[in-house]
Amino acid sequence: MRHLSAVLFVAAAGLLPAGAQPPIGLPVQETFLTADGVQLKGLFHKSPVGMKQNDAVVVLLYSPGPEKSMLKGDWDPLIDTLNASGFHVFRFDWRGHGDSTLIADPLGDGIPFNGFWTNLVTGPQNQKYVRGYGKNPVKADIRKGDVIHPAYFPVYVNDLAAVRIHLDRLNDKGLVNTSTIYLVGAGDAANLGFLWLASEWQRPAVNPPAAAANPIRVAPWPGMPPPAPAGVDIAGAVWLSASRSGGGTPVSTPAVCVKAAPRLRDENKMLFLYGADDAAAKRESEEFFNKVLVAGGNKQFGVLPVNQTFLFPVAKTKLNGIALLGKDDVTKTETKTLEYLAALQKARGGPPRVQRNWVVPYYIDVNHYLNLR
Repeated sequence: MRHLSAVLFVAAAGLLPAGAQPPIGLPVQETFLTADGVQLKGLFHKSPVGMKQNDAVVVLLYSPGPEKSMLKGDWDPLIDTLNASGFHVFRFDWRGHGDSTLIADPLGDGIPFNGFWTNLVTGPQNQKYVRGYGKNPVKADIRKGDVIHPAYFPVYVNDLAAVRIHLDRLNDKGLVNTSTIYLVGAGDAANLGFLWLASEWQRPAVNPPAAAANPIRVAPWPGMPPPAPAGVDIAGAVWLSASRSGGGTPVSTPAVCVKAAPRLRDENKMLFLYGADDAAAKRESEEFFNKVLVAGGNKQFGVLPVNQTFLFPVAKTKLNGIALLGKDDVTKTETKTLEYLAALQKARGGPPRVQRNWVVPYYIDVNHYLNLR
C-alpha cells in the first residue's frame, strides 16, 4: 500500500493545485461545494495512461457513518489497479466526514436556493436533523455527531450530485471524460447510488443554453424527461456487499428509483460482489438483482433479462464491503472489478468528451423520491 499520509501532505501543502497534472500515483486534493453550501474535499487520482480507457473516471463511495472517511479501508490497491489500466479515480468525503466539515454558505443572503440552513430543498432537513440550527453565532460547520437522526441519510445524495458537477468541470478542462463514469461503492452507498442514478435520468447532461441566466438547480428537472439525460453517462457500477437500508432507516427504496427512471435498469450495468459466507450480504445482493432490477427477466410480465449485470459471490469468506479490498490474492476483488469495468468499457466503445458548461451544483429533491410508491 502507498504511504498515503505523505501523499496527502504534498497535496495539502499546495504543491499540486486542483487541476494540476500529478506525478504517477500522486493524487490531487480537490475542493468543491454542494448546492447547499457545504465544502467537500476529494482526491483525484489521474491515470498516467488515461487514454487507454478514453479518460473514463471511477467514483469511489463508502457508506456515510460515524468514524468513516475516504481514507479508511484499503482502497489503495483498487486505485492502483484501475489507474494502471487507464481509469481515472475520484474519491471524496461526504458532508461531516473527514475534512468535509465547512459550511461555506450557512444562510445564503436570502436567496431561495442558497444557504445550508435556509435553502428551499435541503434546508428543512438540515434544520431538523443536523445539530446546531438557530445558534448564535450561526453554526458554520458540520462534523461527526452533528447528524442526529438516520432519516437524514438520503440528503447525502446531494454530495454525489456535487461530485458530478465537479467532474464535469474537470471534463471541460480536458482532464477526464464524463461521457463515461463508473461507480464502486460499499454497503449502504448502493442505496445512495440508486437514488443518484434515478436523478441523473431526470436532468440534462449538458447545461441548456436557455438556462445560462437562470441555472437549473433541482433534479428532477421540471421538463423531465430531459433531452439527452445525464443518466446515459453512467456506464456501470460495482457494489461491494450492497445494502438496501439507508443508515438504518427506511428511505426511498432502490425499487422506487428504478420505477422513477426505467432506463436505469437496462443502461446502468451493475456487478453485485459479496462474500459467499456473508448471509446478509448474499440476501441483499440477490434482492437487488432479482427484485429491484429483475435482472434475470420475467417471462410472465414480458420483462427481458439485463445484459452485463451480474451477481458474484466471493468464495469462502464473510468479509463485507470495503473489507473485501486489499486481499486480492484471496478475494480477487480488485481483479474482478477491473475485469468487469474493462469489459463494459470495451463494449461501450469511446463516447467523445462533451462540454458540459455547468456553473453551479444542483440539488436532488429527495422528497420527490421518498413520496413515490
